[in-house]
Amino acid sequence: MPRPFDRQRAKYIHAGSILLRIGRTHNYCNNLQTNAMKKDSARTRYPILRMSMLGITYSSVPRPAMVAWWSAAFPGFGHFILNQYARGVLFTLSEMLINKLSGLNDAIVYTFCGRFDDAAAVLDANLAFGYATIYLFAVWDSYRGARYQGRLRSLSAREQPIRRMLIHPMEVQYVERKKPLTGFFYSLLFPGLGQLYNHRFCLGFYIMFCWWVHIGMSHALAAGLELAYGTAARSTEMLSQHWIMFMPSVLGGAAYHAYRGTVEQNKLFCEEQRTYLKKTYGRSEIVIFRESG
Repeated sequence: MPRPFDRQRAKYIHAGSILLRIGRTHNYCNNLQTNAMKKDSARTRYPILRMSMLGITYSSVPRPAMVAWWSAAFPGFGHFILNQYARGVLFTLSEMLINKLSGLNDAIVYTFCGRFDDAAAVLDANLAFGYATIYLFAVWDSYRGARYQGRLRSLSAREQPIRRMLIHPMEVQYVERKKPLTGFFYSLLFPGLGQLYNHRFCLGFYIMFCWWVHIGMSHALAAGLELAYGTAARSTEMLSQHWIMFMPSVLGGAAYHAYRGTVEQNKLFCEEQRTYLKKTYGRSEIVIFRESG
């Protein structure tokens, strides 16, 4: 008959063996997780798309000359086309701030009107030179980024499958086919709506905010009403020449960005469908068309 001491010892040995097995299982799971993370990091070396609660961001293949053109029209919009939102926001804010402080738009208007003395008086040369430096850098950086991003996109298309849908507690994101002219029309109606149509929520509300600022500072709506009433002289007096010069670039840039974004998302949708169908039915032995004997 076993002694109580032997029973207690047997219990300790059994408990130790259980803990040893648990430890080995834990280490095995950690190794599997580490290997899976390494494989995922290898597969996502060149990601093509990322979804979050704030919207859909992806690498694109725009024409570098077109990106440089929109950076020249309004610094920051070229980076928006490249989906580089942080740079685009900072460039657009610096454009509005430094342009206002230097009086550049007013000087341009006076120069076209032949009032060269007024243009020289209103222009701050120190800020104008700094503005020119930032302006040229924005154009060059967007052109360089467009060329390099096109190369990265060609690599990412070979590696990573495209994610179709994301469900978040506060938002649902998905890639779908859209009509490019619809996004273009929404942005012409009010800049920012086309970006919301393309699931670019932060960028859409930012452009809407900027458009409201331009409308309020330029008095464009009030001047338009005065012009509709037939008082053209009063309408001209109400307009702010500095802020009204921003509005064509913002309107055109937002419309082109919405159109371009819709086209890119349609390409991603088709590519995701092609990848899924090829993976699911690529090795299928189903014969749809039989050769006539």
